[in-house]
Amino acid sequence: MRVLIADDTVLMRAMLSEQVASYGHEVILARDGQEALDRARAEPFDIAIIDWEMPRLSGLEVCWHLKADPRTAYSYLILMTSHDEPFYEFKALDAGADDFIHKPVNSAHLKARLKAGGRITGMHRQLIAQAQTDPLTGIANRRAFLERAGEETRRASRFGLPLSLLIADIDHFKRINDSRGHAAGDEALRRFVQTLNSALRPGDLIGRYGGEEFVVLLPNTTLTDATAVAERLRQRVAAQDIGADGGSFRMTASFGVAAVEPELGDSGGIDAALRIADAALYRAKAEGRNRVVPTPVP
Repeated sequence: MRVLIADDTVLMRAMLSEQVASYGHEVILARDGQEALDRARAEPFDIAIIDWEMPRLSGLEVCWHLKADPRTAYSYLILMTSHDEPFYEFKALDAGADDFIHKPVNSAHLKARLKAGGRITGMHRQLIAQAQTDPLTGIANRRAFLERAGEETRRASRFGLPLSLLIADIDHFKRINDSRGHAAGDEALRRFVQTLNSALRPGDLIGRYGGEEFVVLLPNTTLTDATAVAERLRQRVAAQDIGADGGSFRMTASFGVAAVEPELGDSGGIDAALRIADAALYRAKAEGRNRVVPTPVP
């Protein structure tokens, strides 16, 4: 795990860092509350061990801020203090701390708390993955795709990079289900995603937008390049044999392509691009399917 350790004394940071590293975890160090908050927001971490009394921001304040931020709200926070009165433990838990440990820190207690925190964060990651993943194809669901798209829009805006997306729809998918059964339809969806994945870059994102409709986000990609990508995907999909010999079949897909305008904001740019790509997809369907259209009908 990645463990953030925040303490304003060099000796305590060194001692905790050595212990935590000896358990096989990666350590992130912060010298006071503000640095702890800054590093927590900038770097992913699993568990934080936070001293109560620190300059700039106290441990309690760090807990409040981390629990109020959606990016760190479910991180496991251990507040650390030399006070042993029950009042302090109640106050720590009320501030959002998940656990409480006394100074001087007992190594066995620390190890046990890290193991407990690891189990909880592991279960949380699993729940998040399940909530963000389409169970049939294993790719991002609509909600997860839009969240990632917002992040990429902000990055494109910050660095002045092009960003494009495409919407893909399997042609006559209902016929596959009706003539070959839902098992064949499910296999077609899985093979479609596998085909797209094999032809895309690691940084590209595929999401299931609904039914047999999929959306692909292409960072640092112009509309012209995205259209070329869509054409390559279309050809690969059309060339795939699905099913066993004797019962195999082929499918085709239609693609609509649009450029994202980051200056419209996190959701505005994506929403506008999705509307344009959807209109282009509708045109591809109307023109006979199994084709790529980069712009909507004027």
